[in-house]
Amino acid sequence: MEQTVAQRYGRRWSAGAAVRAERFADMSRPAWVAVAAATGIGPGQRLLDVGCGSGEFGRLAADRGADVAGIDAATGMIELAGDLLPDADLRVGTLEDLPWADGSFDVVTGFNAYQFAPDLLAALTEAGRVTRPGGRVAVCNWGPLEQCELVIVVRALEHLQPEPPLVPRRNLGDPGVLDEQMRAAGLRPLHGALVDVPYLAPDTPTLVRDLLSAGNTRPAVDHSGFAAVRAALIDAAAPFRRADGSYLFRNTYRYLVSATPGSPAGRPGP
Repeated sequence: MEQTVAQRYGRRWSAGAAVRAERFADMSRPAWVAVAAATGIGPGQRLLDVGCGSGEFGRLAADRGADVAGIDAATGMIELAGDLLPDADLRVGTLEDLPWADGSFDVVTGFNAYQFAPDLLAALTEAGRVTRPGGRVAVCNWGPLEQCELVIVVRALEHLQPEPPLVPRRNLGDPGVLDEQMRAAGLRPLHGALVDVPYLAPDTPTLVRDLLSAGNTRPAVDHSGFAAVRAALIDAAAPFRRADGSYLFRNTYRYLVSATPGSPAGRPGP
């Protein structure tokens, strides 16, 4: 039986779930802290993290007193999230069909997830549906591509895979792109910002392992083989290699916070 897009994504991201949890949480943490502050996550708040991965942002929100739920297409990610969040409402599912009632949450967040939605408008509309009137929807993605050195390296694999681009051409981090989509979904953009998220790999084997843990690099390995993909990654990463053999990539995330209908005009947070 043919797999759906969500099932294919889930299988690919599950395969590298443990490495993602180990290596990329520290990189993303500055963005998590910024979004938690911008959306007012704290005691009494009900939070849904869409594309929750291995649950680190949910853990941060829970430590701030929030009641946390999460959803991800990757079963492997949800299993890891369950270890961090044993009391959270965690489910396997898709961005376009959230299995919660209207107005269930005060805040809905998504970190580097919405660019993979087959129907972005439907996914954002669903986020708004499950958010209470006057609540917040916050989407955080890679920033402008010229400010994301790690993304540039991953794109060097595109010629090695048979499917659409590894990094979607619809870059939600470019100014105005996500704003337009949120308005189309019935949300009202309030404020956004760029956050520095550098990535450091201590050596070449770690770099290769880390980047091949991403579900969107798996088609290149399946199609062209590990050796070809490894060689392409090392070649593309060469400009970012330092004298001690480590690699440093400077990147940004951009987040945008929007309000659902019913929010007082100009109010910066819930």
